[in-house]
Amino acid sequence: MKYKKIKIAALAIVTASLLGGILYSEFGTKKSYDYSDYYVESKANKTTKENKDNEEASEKELSLSLLKQANNDIVGILESDNRVIYEPIVQAPDNDYYVRKNINKEYANAGIPFVSADGNIDSKNVVIYGHSSKWNSIIFTPLMSYINQSYYKEHPTFKFITENETRTYQIFEVMNVDLNNLNDSLEFTQSSWDSDTSFNAFISDSINRGLYKTGISVNTDDKLMTLVTCDTRNDNKRIVILAKRTD
Repeated sequence: MKYKKIKIAALAIVTASLLGGILYSEFGTKKSYDYSDYYVESKANKTTKENKDNEEASEKELSLSLLKQANNDIVGILESDNRVIYEPIVQAPDNDYYVRKNINKEYANAGIPFVSADGNIDSKNVVIYGHSSKWNSIIFTPLMSYINQSYYKEHPTFKFITENETRTYQIFEVMNVDLNNLNDSLEFTQSSWDSDTSFNAFISDSINRGLYKTGISVNTDDKLMTLVTCDTRNDNKRIVILAKRTD
């Protein structure tokens, strides 16, 4: 069991370290791509002060079908509260491919968020990697705000939009993982577990190592999504957001 854990940790370091060293200079790229060509008009059921006639307000949203026309590796769109994060998500046969490529598969310093190659969007745990920066609010930089429990309380959920549905996820834990510490479990990079027992052990360990308690419970029937980005305070650490699907 100890050997297996070390092996998992070693593989996880290789994957997670792909995000290391991408602490952009102030001359770095803020976005990996300009997605303005992929927005379409959408009707949202909400009333604003300007909309005194109580009519449906119109806003723009990313079109998954248009994004997939540009790149068939697109598997969904990640949307956080107020669209602080609003990004298309890709998946490639290996985790190196999109580290520094954009939607057009051209070089981009900021890359594009990607689902870990050892799973898929229907896995028990969907792991998504994305870059962050010390200087620019690129891609997953807003995840750094979850270090503070007050931010979590204001933004406890996010959505993942696929071709067939919109999934809602509730964050149940925030971790700060040290890649150099093999005793710091890196099982969050797994897309599945061998048994309910091992899954429950992972959940228990994650909750114990969380930066704060959320009070959200997780059981063996839950499906997870894990968002991973570098800790801009320490290049050897990662911010890990663990969430469970609620619908």
